[in-house]
Amino acid sequence: PVLLLAMTWAVKRAVAPLHALSGELGSRGADDLKPLGEAATAAELRPLVHAMNGLFARIEATLARERRFTADAAHELRTPLAVLRAQWDLLNAAPDEAARRDAQVRLGRGLDRMDRLVTQMLALTRLEASERLADPAPVAWAPIIEQVFSDLLPLADRRRIELGVEGEPAAFTLRGDAGLLTVLLRNLLDNAVRYAPEGSSVVLRFAASGLQVENAGPPLPAQTQAHLGERFRRPDGQAESGSGLGISIVQRIAALHGLALHPGTRADGQGVVMSLSAP
Repeated sequence: PVLLLAMTWAVKRAVAPLHALSGELGSRGADDLKPLGEAATAAELRPLVHAMNGLFARIEATLARERRFTADAAHELRTPLAVLRAQWDLLNAAPDEAARRDAQVRLGRGLDRMDRLVTQMLALTRLEASERLADPAPVAWAPIIEQVFSDLLPLADRRRIELGVEGEPAAFTLRGDAGLLTVLLRNLLDNAVRYAPEGSSVVLRFAASGLQVENAGPPLPAQTQAHLGERFRRPDGQAESGSGLGISIVQRIAALHGLALHPGTRADGQGVVMSLSAP
C-alpha cells in the first residue's frame, strides 16, 4: 500500500504540468494567441510548448493577413463602387443617345478598373498565404513570353508602344511555377507599357543572371523607389488606371522563387529598368 501511494503521488506530480497547461489553454478565448511561457514549463513539455507557440504565431500571421485584406478591401472598393453607382445613374438619366453612349463608355471603364482591382487583390492574398512553391519545375520562358505579349498587345497598340525581346530567354535558367511567373512578367510589362511615353518602346531583356524590363519613361524619383511595393500606393498624376498592387504581386512571386526586384535606370540615367535577379 505504501508503494502504491508513492506511485500515485509520483504520477500526479508528473502530470501536474500537463493539467496546468490544459487548464490554461481551456480558459483562453478564441482570439487569445499569445505565446505560452516556456521558462516555467517542465523540461519534458518544453518541446510541445515551443511547437504550440510556433503554431500560434502562424495562426496569428494568417489572421493578420485576413484582417488586413478585409480592411484594404473595404477601403479600396468603397470609392470604385460609389463611382460605378454614379455612372449608372448618369446612364439612366442620359437625355439623348450621345450622352447615353458616353455614359456607357465611362461605365465600361469603371467596370474594367473594378475587375482589375479585385483580381489583383485576390491574387496578392493567395500569394501571401503561400510559404513555398508546391511543385517547382524547369521554366520554359518562350510560352510565357508569348502569352504575356498576347495579353498586352491591345494596351500596347492603344499607346503605340513597341514590345521587344533582347537576349536569349533560355540563358536565364530557373526552377519555379510557370503560371506565377506569367503573372509576374505580365505585371512588370503592364506597368512598363502603361507608364512609357506614347510611341516609345518597352524591352524585355534576358541574361544568365536574370531578366530586365526597360521603358523610356522618366526615371523613378527616390521617394517613389523608397515606397516601391507598398500596396495601393500609386504616384500622383497618373493618367492610366491601376490599383497599386502590381509591384507587390511581383515582389511576392519573386520571393517565392528566390529572386528580388531592383529598380534602376538605363546607362544614360534615363528610363526605368526593373531588374529581377538573385538577391
